[in-house]
Amino acid sequence: MSRTPQIVRTTGGQILAAGEVLARAFINDPLCVYTQPDPEARMSQFTWLFTQLVRDAARQDGVYTNTRVGQPDGVAVWVAPQAEERTAEVAVWGEMDQMEQRFGPQAYRRFTAAYRHFDHIHHQRMAGPHWYLALLGVSPRRQDQGIGRALLTPVLRRADQEGLPCYLETFVSDNVPFYEHRGFQVVDTGVEPQSQVAFWAMKREPRAV
Repeated sequence: MSRTPQIVRTTGGQILAAGEVLARAFINDPLCVYTQPDPEARMSQFTWLFTQLVRDAARQDGVYTNTRVGQPDGVAVWVAPQAEERTAEVAVWGEMDQMEQRFGPQAYRRFTAAYRHFDHIHHQRMAGPHWYLALLGVSPRRQDQGIGRALLTPVLRRADQEGLPCYLETFVSDNVPFYEHRGFQVVDTGVEPQSQVAFWAMKREPRAV
């Protein structure tokens, strides 16, 4: 029996579950930890935020999950190139009024200050149309089983067909080789001044098909 993960676009009924998967996957992410040091509050707050981002991206058919007994174990949230050059940052800023209430003023200020820095780098490095990998997460109990790689495949293949680059940021150094093996290269790296969170901005050029 094949153990290849089955990847599908997220349906409306999976949005909350996808947000929860992402929150578990990012529970120890440096930016999330900096934003909210308390683990219980972090899980609750980022479940809410990731659910909003999944819902927004799903409207553009940009969310992919693997399905096992109806529940996702991994989620990829992509923002597609749009004529108005809409990116995931627009979706995040669209939630900011609610986010301040959900996160509280201190966590809100920490997150938004750091996010502006990464937003600026994104727009510096990617002037034209591109696919943006806003989030890629796999439940901790299902990691190292090929799910993350499989989640990337549909959009990487589509980007190659369209002749478009892809972009992402990661705040975990161990993630860099994973993405390099999928064709991404580091185009910027450093430390966000206020949070001291290290980052790697990565770009993938389209491959010939």
